[in-house]
Amino acid sequence: MSDKAFDVSDLSVAYSNNLVVYRAGFTLHAGRITGLVGESGCGKSTTALASIGYVPPGGVIKGGRSMLGGRDLLSLKDKELRAVWGREVAYVAQNAGTALNPALKIGSQIGDPLRAHRGLKGGAALKRKLEILESVGIPEPRRALEKYPHQFSGGQQQRIALAVALGADPSVLVLDEPTTGLDVTTQSMVSRLLRELVTTLDLAALYVSHDIALLSEMADDVVVMYAGEVAEIGPIRVVASAPRHPYTRALLAAVPRTSEARRLQGIPGEPPPTVSLKACSYVPRCPYSVTACEAVHPDLYPVGPSHRARCIRVEEISSLEPVGSLILNHHASSNGLSENNLLEVHDLFCTYQLKRQSFTAVEHVTFGLKPGETLGVVGESGSGKSTLLRAVAGLHAGAEGRMLLEDVDLPFQVTKRRGDMRRRIQLVFQDPVSSLNPRQTITQIIARPLRLLRDDIDKDDELGAIEALLRDVRLPRAILDRYPWELSGGQQQRVALARAFACDPDLLLCDEVTSALDVSVQATIIELIRELAAERNTAVLFVSHDLAVVRSIADRMLVMKDGVVCESGRVDAIFHAPQHPYTVELMGSIPQA
Repeated sequence: MSDKAFDVSDLSVAYSNNLVVYRAGFTLHAGRITGLVGESGCGKSTTALASIGYVPPGGVIKGGRSMLGGRDLLSLKDKELRAVWGREVAYVAQNAGTALNPALKIGSQIGDPLRAHRGLKGGAALKRKLEILESVGIPEPRRALEKYPHQFSGGQQQRIALAVALGADPSVLVLDEPTTGLDVTTQSMVSRLLRELVTTLDLAALYVSHDIALLSEMADDVVVMYAGEVAEIGPIRVVASAPRHPYTRALLAAVPRTSEARRLQGIPGEPPPTVSLKACSYVPRCPYSVTACEAVHPDLYPVGPSHRARCIRVEEISSLEPVGSLILNHHASSNGLSENNLLEVHDLFCTYQLKRQSFTAVEHVTFGLKPGETLGVVGESGSGKSTLLRAVAGLHAGAEGRMLLEDVDLPFQVTKRRGDMRRRIQLVFQDPVSSLNPRQTITQIIARPLRLLRDDIDKDDELGAIEALLRDVRLPRAILDRYPWELSGGQQQRVALARAFACDPDLLLCDEVTSALDVSVQATIIELIRELAAERNTAVLFVSHDLAVVRSIADRMLVMKDGVVCESGRVDAIFHAPQHPYTVELMGSIPQA
């Protein structure tokens, strides 16, 4: 196979005559990973899929070339493309849990492309299935073939999705956010596996991600996309250390880091929904824009070997201070915290009942939380951190021990808690799409807790209170009559925060609230939580699998493994000198830009 395995040039895509990708281009090389990075809505996934000839209904490829083995994929008919997909080009979706068929055994799902593209059946197919499962690290491959997807963990499901994709021995691999939502150690294991497979199988890989820190550790080259165009392209080490486009600089400034506690910088505003050809599309969000930026649509200017950036001030950008200086040193201090705890948890046990068996999810957990303090809870999937949070929220039936809210016993069942207790403890869920009622407007969603739990706000003052809450979470009044599905993921999570703070809580419970968001929106949400909690002296119990995020917001932290707290203390102290081997392992798995 030639080193230049896949060459995409001048790719343009439109939806309903709205241009969403314009003249995008990149080259994939055998044995190398090219990252495709940008915020949600910048055209990453559309570009990746269109480059292999696929666009969803309503989309049209307006132009460009995608050369693979001397053929232009964009000129092939549907039947010809189906022969290429799976055999020469493989695709791995973001969520393996939904990409794998829950009704089919793993053996059948791996076997389908083997039969369709390589004609393997019987013993030959079985041999290949076992080989590919072993290569992606699935234990006991023969037994695994007889299992269903739900019988595997999230990380194992992603490995199986890789096995399905690689079974027919493709030359090009397209990965669409394959580790989003995985905990840090599982993400690290899957990333190492991908790197190893690309090298040993001599694959040319395109890795779509919003996580530029992850790409800086595993990719060779990077394509930064903004508003449907390539904003910057080059070797990842060069782009990450010396970005030449303001947008790339802003993405790097939004990445949380473990080296020290820093205030994260989200990018104000949102990417435009369509391509702008009359000016630089980044102007409304760019701190370095000048009048000329509004009158010229910039080209990609060469700034070094294989390094180009779409900015008319590209030479001036290079003389600015390093990206790290854009992030302000900041960490919440213990000064001014009350000597008394707001919340006390003593010897907490949480169990699950499955058929006739009981499983312990949280064991012997004890901690205190002061007013205005933020306590981070970290650990892998299955460590018990979310179960702990649900127990404090009163949503876990199998909880035992003792909890106190300002020295008053806090019942484990939320239905047995007094109204003032329910008001004082509020929960923000991981996925705002499923936690916000799709049949209610934003006004109705925020009004409900005001009516149920705020006796101090009468109906005449309700609208004013809702508008004030929207201002607090940086949302415009214009969204009041919209429904959740009409908002972006970041806007939905802000509405969830407004609903929680509508109760004027003393304790805010955050369950992986940024895990599905891109780095810029994540930074904005983290800073919003910090500011609102500080203004109201609200304590925060912040559950996350992302240690870098916890580093940026928490005062203290609990590290959980198998339901037990294995290390606890001040965040600075733990990150400076972790004592438990598991904490050391977690920190070693964190990607750094």
